[in-house]
Amino acid sequence: MSTRKVVALALLVGFAVVILAPAATSADREEAALRALVPNIVAAWGTMDISKVAPYYAADADFTYFDIVPLKYGNWKEYSAGAQKYLFEPNRRISAKLNDDLAVHRRGSLAWATFTLSIDLVNKEGASSHLNARWTMVLEKRTKGWIVAHEHVSVPLGGS
Repeated sequence: MSTRKVVALALLVGFAVVILAPAATSADREEAALRALVPNIVAAWGTMDISKVAPYYAADADFTYFDIVPLKYGNWKEYSAGAQKYLFEPNRRISAKLNDDLAVHRRGSLAWATFTLSIDLVNKEGASSHLNARWTMVLEKRTKGWIVAHEHVSVPLGGS
């Protein structure tokens, strides 16, 4: 191979590294941001204060959310009212611990996260219960950052 070709190839490889390295670094930063965001969202639910949960969720009128009860919520307004009624009002305390299986996938301005978790509830009468659950979040990158556009929370049939 001639010296000219070697120099041209070296320049081409150098330009590719300069152009592609920041893109990879940006993708790594986005994934790290999402990995940090998910536990914050779960922790917000543990506060039992819907005003602390709401900033993480899209309030678009036609975005559906699935939770353990009832079957579905047609939008954030329904979801926040249902969470208050079925989750916060009957309970004194909620704690959730993410298992070590958090997976985050991103495609442009959309991302999804999947994980399992252990939930402990203490109702108003003081009785404790435990749930093993699974959670899928679909997130959208908007001007102010990543926001949940859809989620599905469920427990396995039989509770295990």
